[in-house]
Amino acid sequence: MHDPITKPTLNALKHQILQGATNWNKWRRQYSTCDLTLDGISLSGVNLDGIDFSELSIQHAKIINCSMKGAHCINAHFCYSDLSSTDLSQARLIAADISHANLTDCTLKGASTLMLNSAGATLDHIDFRGHDISTLNLQGVSLAGANLEGQILAGADLSHLNLENANFRKCNLSSTNFTGSNLKNASFAYALIDKTLFKQCNLTYVNFRAMALRDINFESANLSETDLRESDLHKTCFNKANLTGAKLWQVNMRNWLIDDVCCDFAFWGQHCDVKTQYKEHEFERLYSQSDSVQIKYPHRISTQEIAIIPIIIEHLQATFWGTLLHLKSLTEIEGGTLLTLKIDEYGPNKPTMLKHDIQVEVDRIVNAHIGLRSNGTLLLELREEIANVKERFWPKLLELAQEYEDEQAKLLTIVFMDLKGFTRWGNDELSDKLALFRGLIKPILTKWGASYPNMEGDSLRITFSNTTTALACATMIKDVLTGAGFELRTGVEIGSVSVVNNEVTGVNDLEGNAVSMAARLESCAKPGQILVTSDVKQYSEHRNLFIYSSIKIKLNKSIGQFEEGAVIDCYNVTLKKSLSEL
Repeated sequence: MHDPITKPTLNALKHQILQGATNWNKWRRQYSTCDLTLDGISLSGVNLDGIDFSELSIQHAKIINCSMKGAHCINAHFCYSDLSSTDLSQARLIAADISHANLTDCTLKGASTLMLNSAGATLDHIDFRGHDISTLNLQGVSLAGANLEGQILAGADLSHLNLENANFRKCNLSSTNFTGSNLKNASFAYALIDKTLFKQCNLTYVNFRAMALRDINFESANLSETDLRESDLHKTCFNKANLTGAKLWQVNMRNWLIDDVCCDFAFWGQHCDVKTQYKEHEFERLYSQSDSVQIKYPHRISTQEIAIIPIIIEHLQATFWGTLLHLKSLTEIEGGTLLTLKIDEYGPNKPTMLKHDIQVEVDRIVNAHIGLRSNGTLLLELREEIANVKERFWPKLLELAQEYEDEQAKLLTIVFMDLKGFTRWGNDELSDKLALFRGLIKPILTKWGASYPNMEGDSLRITFSNTTTALACATMIKDVLTGAGFELRTGVEIGSVSVVNNEVTGVNDLEGNAVSMAARLESCAKPGQILVTSDVKQYSEHRNLFIYSSIKIKLNKSIGQFEEGAVIDCYNVTLKKSLSEL
């Protein structure tokens, strides 16, 4: 029998692994007190089905083309490891760390990836159908050739990623941020694209044909050879983008933005058989839907001069009846400051003449404006008037801000949680289990924006301004902790809560019947249950994301109008749809 104190060498550990999962798992329990590490291990084509790698460090390792079906990898560390072509079907990767690891061509069918840290990982050519990648840490990952069909990625941050040849078919990409990402030849067939951000993206060879791209931001993106035929580009922003070789047959270009666009040639025919060449900036001049005028101030513009700009705009709009202008930008340039005014509406004026006439009037007014710098008396009067405006309105603004900050009564959803078996844990495992418990829930609370967190021992109280978000957070915590071997009871209530300063702790605390009711529900819940009141159900059921099962409970303590022992109606909540649909 091995000495449990002696730390085995990497070769000894590899030998035990090659004996199979059953022997390894049994052997590992004998070394439960030993700090085992598999850093740098090399395995290829090995059957590791059902193996237990939980809590182990397996960094800078090579586990290539192996089978790890049903493997236990809870809180395992695979940082910088190569797991390419490995079958991780049904594996438990809860809270595992695969940051900067290579999982190219891996199989994740049925795997549990809750709280998986994938920052900087290479996840190329993985089929993510059936997984919710919005729960993953996607910072710096590579998803080239990945199958993301049907993913709910609304509002997700997918910026600066390698997404070449990725499949976004039927995805919800509303408000998704792709800034700076490589989307060359990606597929967006039947995807929902609404307020999606494509700034600085590589979108060459992408097919956007007949898609609704209204108000989409393609600023500084590379759209060369992109198919935009029959697309709705109303108010779409292509400023500073590259449209060379784009297919533009029957596009709706009304009010699109193409300032400083680059387009050497474009295809306007239905079958891309009509190629039109353009000189530098010619495309912009021919198809721009609006004009702008510029105001150049020598030296840096002063705060007093900035205060007069709205008056100049009003004067121009009154002089050229029917026009609408707005301040587009204020930029410091060499030798001074440049203001750009955008012409939004032309009114009855001829567009070809309006820009020239406005520019002439702007130059006349600005010359007088600059002359103010040498008129000490008038400049002093202007400063005094601005000071009077500040003296009149600033205190009122501060009062409004104070009233907002002093508003203490809030409608909040309260979530109470408690671990079962806490009092039965021995001193040896208590500290480790609580550390794991807190480590697992902390990133979840951050993800869902929990407020006023309060944790004592094995209990947790958190609040949310949105009931659906509260239930989503509670559901994720339950799933993660259940997968990690914990049993959790949860109670949820919504109501008016007062935020008060705790004179003992010196921090904000919460008071109200809703706080007490959530605690009563938690104490009556069985392990794995999330008990909520009818008010919580009413506020969240319209999202159709949860299943509510009616249940009766007997109160352990009195609260409000209910005496101790009273039977009340409540609901046990389970998840119905993907959390990414929130």
